Amino acid sequence: MDLHVRLSERWGLSAIDLETAPEHAATIAYTRFVLDCGASGDLLDLHVALAPCVIGYAEIAARIASPEMATLSEHPYREWIIEYSGEPYALVAASARRQLENLAARAMTEQRFTDLAALFGKASRLEADFWQMALKHAA
Repeated sequence: MDLHVRLSERWGLSAIDLETAPEHAATIAYTRFVLDCGASGDLLDLHVALAPCVIGYAEIAARIASPEMATLSEHPYREWIIEYSGEPYALVAASARRQLENLAARAMTEQRFTDLAALFGKASRLEADFWQMALKHAA
C-alpha cells in the first residue's frame, strides 16, 4: 500500500484523500466479489478470486518492464512497474501461486475446476474493470 500512497501523493492526492474518497462502483464490485468468495466459499475460492490481483500484477509488470525503465524518471507508472516486476514482489506472487497450487491439490475435482475457472474469469473481468475505471477517470 505504501507504493500506492506514494504514487497518489506524487499525483496530488494525500493519504487522507485516498481514505476519504468515495469508492467507485468498479472498486466495490471487485473488492466485494473477493470478500464474497471468501465468505461463501472456502480458502481456495478466495485465493482464486485474489489471483488476478496478487499474481496478475507480477505477470503484467514483468511483461512490460524493461532495462530502460529505471532511466525513465518521468514515466507515470515507472515506480509501479519497478515495484511489481522486482524480485521482492516476484517472491510474493510465487508464494501466492504455491499456496493456490497447494489448496488446489487438496480440493480440486473436475467439477471444481470448471467452477473455479469461471470464478477466475469473473475476478479477472472485475479487475480489468477496476483498471479501466482508473484509466477513464485519469483522462
